[in-house]
Amino acid sequence: MGQSADHLTPNQVQVLNHLRAANAPMTAYQLLGRMQTDRGAVAPPTVYRALKGLEEAGLIRRIETLRAWAPVAAIRPGVVVICDDCGTVRGVEAPGLLESLHQRLAAEGFAEARQTIEVHGRCGDCAEDRA
Repeated sequence: MGQSADHLTPNQVQVLNHLRAANAPMTAYQLLGRMQTDRGAVAPPTVYRALKGLEEAGLIRRIETLRAWAPVAAIRPGVVVICDDCGTVRGVEAPGLLESLHQRLAAEGFAEARQTIEVHGRCGDCAEDRA
């Protein structure tokens, strides 16, 4: 991990606060819009640098399929599930699945560099609303 939450830059704090206040992952340009509303001219590299620092600190995670970021508190290691109706993102522990995947990839001689398993669908709350 990189820096701790105690040593965040003002830009990182602002981005993290926006992500934590959102009910769904946010893209860099959504964050840019919020930052510009807060304090005027902000350039895209400012947001990307803040996102990179927050990822390195382990405080946020990129949701690859959405090209967006979410606070890590909402995501546990395992499979990331994304509700396509309400936009909530959470982690589901799946140790058997991950262990099986690691063994299969090792048997293939594949060296894992990073892992992203994201599943889109409908969360329990949204499924109840449609019933």
